[in-house]
Amino acid sequence: MNTRKKHIDWLNHGLEFIVVIIGILIAFQLNKCSAENQQEKTISIHLEQIKKETEINKRFLESALKLGESNLAKIDTIFVLLNQKEDYNRINQLSIELLNLSGAYFRKNAFQNLVESGDIRFIKNFDTKQKIINLYEYYKWVESFDEISRSLYIQDYYPYLKNNFDLVDGKKQDEEIYKSKLFKNILASYSQTSQNKTQKYRDCFKEIERYLKHDKED
Repeated sequence: MNTRKKHIDWLNHGLEFIVVIIGILIAFQLNKCSAENQQEKTISIHLEQIKKETEINKRFLESALKLGESNLAKIDTIFVLLNQKEDYNRINQLSIELLNLSGAYFRKNAFQNLVESGDIRFIKNFDTKQKIINLYEYYKWVESFDEISRSLYIQDYYPYLKNNFDLVDGKKQDEEIYKSKLFKNILASYSQTSQNKTQKYRDCFKEIERYLKHDKED
């Protein structure tokens, strides 16, 4: 029996193999590009949400800053009137108005979504990522000053007014209520914490404006 060796077309098989490899590489590259495009779209959405949230926080902070500055002006006026030892009706009125404690409120939903989803790792611009993180850390800093001011208000200022003032009709009380060393000390503490808090509001407002300017430039 004659046996003939089967001829193998190595060239053809080699070309087919190369074609398959190239096809796999192209498919891999297309999938990679598609994933990167999707990541860019996702990050773009996140950044837009962060921007809108920042603009909302700016408006909230602006309102808190105006109230904080108004309260500081009222405290200064009370001290002036106390030194002049006159117009206790006005002192009484301003003291009651100071029950409207200022406080900053910050929305953080967009930032939480960015972090909790893990998408923050896809932000390629390190400067942008750092500015976002710094901004929301600044919010925490402001909130800590708010908490200090709120604690003094709850522990000292409000109890004093509740026990010594007429909070129903707002009528003037005995002058000793306003001239007491305790009231003046509480008012001075209220003033100091309010100054610190309001200054932190101003600093945070500038930080927000810097971030929005950076976002616009990008």
